[in-house]
Amino acid sequence: MRNRCATRVRSAAVAGALTALAAGILAPGPANGQTAARTFSVAELNTVRGAVLEADVAGTAWSADPATGKVLVSVDETVSDQEIGHIRRTAGELAGALKFERIPGELATAAELRKPAGEMTPFVKGGEYIYGFDTRASLGFNTVYNGRDYFVTAGHCTKDVSHWYLDSSLTTSIGPTVGSSYPGNDYGVVRYDNSTIPRPGTVRCGQTEVDITGSTEPRVGMPFNIAGYNCRPATVQALNVSVNYADGAVHGLFRANGCAAPGDSGAASFSGSLALGLLSGGTTSCTTSGITYWQPVNEVLTAYGLTLT
Repeated sequence: MRNRCATRVRSAAVAGALTALAAGILAPGPANGQTAARTFSVAELNTVRGAVLEADVAGTAWSADPATGKVLVSVDETVSDQEIGHIRRTAGELAGALKFERIPGELATAAELRKPAGEMTPFVKGGEYIYGFDTRASLGFNTVYNGRDYFVTAGHCTKDVSHWYLDSSLTTSIGPTVGSSYPGNDYGVVRYDNSTIPRPGTVRCGQTEVDITGSTEPRVGMPFNIAGYNCRPATVQALNVSVNYADGAVHGLFRANGCAAPGDSGAASFSGSLALGLLSGGTTSCTTSGITYWQPVNEVLTAYGLTLT
């Protein structure tokens, strides 16, 4: 089944030849007389973050790195040296605050990720698969508002799908999309209109159901689990990350390790019994355990006045 909640495909045409670089930190090099010893204020780092956004290079993700006092820019394999130079030039006299990191594969929403060879076909569960026309995503968390039941999932899917179903043949209706925010954010809300569908406040963790009793904000170093067939472990690596996907930038995400697969869009992450986030995207390569980016769940709960079931 073709996955249309993937959004448009980024153009493969990149100015200049892509230099083969090993994964790792790219040396920033001299820029406008900046020296490595210079320290940068919070205001300057925020200005640099804005410059990376202004440069508008797809396949990049960035956040302030407290360990180095710089803005860490992750660039995937589609980003050329010329485009990295464009980012530096856009930052101007503050280019010394940039630190580049080459990451394997391509950055994409979870809907665009290619299925790894030999992957088992996942099942459907609370963090389960949901379906729209030509679309498969994952249910994040069940919620309630004013006596009505809803669930939250990825906005890059709900923006294109008006109605959701429990099955790929689109015979068992769940209900309509009633709210969506993407790009900028990456969350959406679907209303349950089928009263026969159970909607417990749990997520599936392998063969176990975990009761979700509340929500929490991510913290760097926080371990968590990704709901789904394998109940994969992961760790929060960075906060307030911006990712420039093919069709626009999303802000306020958190970065973690762990791989994602097609259909994982909107998948639930949780720490203990607390909801943490919804899967936005990641890299197409899992050679170094993978990189994933997550929409904090508290933002969508607050935006729509939702309460976890």
